[in-house]
Amino acid sequence: MASNSKKPSLRVIIGGLGVGGAEKHLLSILPRLVQKGYHVRLLMLGYARDLEPFFEEKGIKVCTPKPLVWVKPLPHFLRRFFYLMYSTLRLYRDFKKDRVSVTHFFLPQAYILGGLIALFSRVKAPLLMSRRSMNHYQKKIKGAALLERFLHKRMNLILANSQAVMDQLHLEEKVPKSQLQLIYNGIDLMPFENPSTHTRKDFNLTEDCFVMVCVANIIPYKGHKDLIDALAHVKNDLPKDWRLLCIGRDDGHMDALKAHASSLEIDGYIHFLGARSDVPDILKLADVSILPSHEEGFSNAILESMGASLPVIATDVGGNSEAVLDNTTGWIVPAKDPKVLGKTIVQASKDRNTLKEKGRLGQERAFKLFNAAKCADAYDRVYSYFWDKRGK
Repeated sequence: MASNSKKPSLRVIIGGLGVGGAEKHLLSILPRLVQKGYHVRLLMLGYARDLEPFFEEKGIKVCTPKPLVWVKPLPHFLRRFFYLMYSTLRLYRDFKKDRVSVTHFFLPQAYILGGLIALFSRVKAPLLMSRRSMNHYQKKIKGAALLERFLHKRMNLILANSQAVMDQLHLEEKVPKSQLQLIYNGIDLMPFENPSTHTRKDFNLTEDCFVMVCVANIIPYKGHKDLIDALAHVKNDLPKDWRLLCIGRDDGHMDALKAHASSLEIDGYIHFLGARSDVPDILKLADVSILPSHEEGFSNAILESMGASLPVIATDVGGNSEAVLDNTTGWIVPAKDPKVLGKTIVQASKDRNTLKEKGRLGQERAFKLFNAAKCADAYDRVYSYFWDKRGK
């Protein structure tokens, strides 16, 4: 039985394993917990499984729902209904079979569905939830705010990945401070310690080119349109040779962004590279990283840029200003303000030595505060505390 283990048995529940911030966060943290002696199971509610092989090769048991072949001919809403019922039944059975493992919900779908099933099954396990973004999504999901407030009262602990997220949980959603804890994201910094396997020539970039990079999936709230507008506004003030490299999965908006850049006559300067597995190597070729998002919790993309010794220009949303020290490791600018963003980009382009110094300070900050080992240690303390308290 798991209860005989020296280290906790851990059940992590997430919607899917697509390439996203929470999923990459778990890929960095869970293997470290396995090395500490944890028994970890990762339960998926959906079928996005891009990262599943990477978890399994690191010793993480992934419990994946089998595809329901017979529902394929059905209308989309019926397919979703049957998949939801199937996931609900699977999770209910899991709670009934394993009533003691520390259970941690990541992202709203897993929290709402998994939390309700946990309560219905009357599981005795310690229940934890991680809030990894501001609560803007609650406006898009009917009933989400009410359901989450109901569940908050029944969690043993709610973890936030930034002070901004924690403050919102306390002030807006009335979660007591005693029920909250802050654990900043931590990233694996090892890939940033070695020289890049790429050269600028691989991307048709000259050594003198001013290279900007934006690492964010192509989703409207990530602010790519603002960045394009900012660059168009200041294109005559930038160095003659400049490029923007956009790295991230296309969620169906890339063609519109390309058309917008073309209408502003800067499409030749902007390259969309799609989702990449070599992000650390590409970052090392850039001069500055830009995150123009409208909302964030605590951005891994910022931490990765800092790890690559890049100064960061980020919007003042979520925990961005907790990671980037304004005018020290980069610049914090207002969200949805292309003019200010453009002026800051021009300022950054004027002095390469200043950029390198800000990048150096940012890297020191990342290695000291936002490394995966430190983050895993924080989770270890939390899980061990609740594991030891079972039945008391």
